[in-house]
Amino acid sequence: MKHLGERLAALFLIACTLARAQAPTTPALRPDGMSQVPATQGFTFVRIQWSGEGYGIFARGNGPLWSHDFPTAEENFYMALHALTAVPMTFENKILTLADEEIFNYPLLYICEVGYWVPEKQEAEHLQEYVQRGGFLIFDDFRGGFEWRNFSDQIQRIVAEPPQLLGLEHPVFHCFFEFQQVGDHAPYGRWKPIFYGLYDQRKRLIGIVNYNNDIGDGWEWPDVDREFSTEAFKLGINYLIYAMTH
Repeated sequence: MKHLGERLAALFLIACTLARAQAPTTPALRPDGMSQVPATQGFTFVRIQWSGEGYGIFARGNGPLWSHDFPTAEENFYMALHALTAVPMTFENKILTLADEEIFNYPLLYICEVGYWVPEKQEAEHLQEYVQRGGFLIFDDFRGGFEWRNFSDQIQRIVAEPPQLLGLEHPVFHCFFEFQQVGDHAPYGRWKPIFYGLYDQRKRLIGIVNYNNDIGDGWEWPDVDREFSTEAFKLGINYLIYAMTH
């Protein structure tokens, strides 16, 4: 319970810091008024479950790769989103597979540990249709050459265009929080975070690739590295706002 209290206190301090950096009309953190809205009227965080072996290199606990940071990461993200924006949300921690038809009901999907992700044929086809319909993807929590090569091989099955580096001038870094710099806080030591964008043939940004990075860790552990977590929450909120407005 003590550690939970420390984590919530750190999350509160991060929310207050970000609120001061944002417009003065930003809603304050309300520990009581986090009421749910129907799924059809609010944002639902959807995490993708995928099949595969292994538990990753830096896992803090047990569980399959796709579940790392679950459910604390999304719970904390909901709290930060509620504190800092007026986005309606369901507060549901949704888990789906890419074979589920239900993915088409949600505008954003989160897929982590993609260094070992190998979607089945039907899953790849569903994901391709998902982005063609306007869906947005966040790929997170992978690092190093081996994992990049696997991700690159798999994403070529989904989109025709290879991942492209995202410069700081891209609107995704300015659509809610204004980033003057990004990627200076590395969760994996010697690996510097790099941000890539995925584009469709119409040049629409359809996904963000957090390479050498793990913003899910930042959401889950605000009491461990407050500076990194602050950036992680800012990135996550910007990704969501961009996805919902483009």
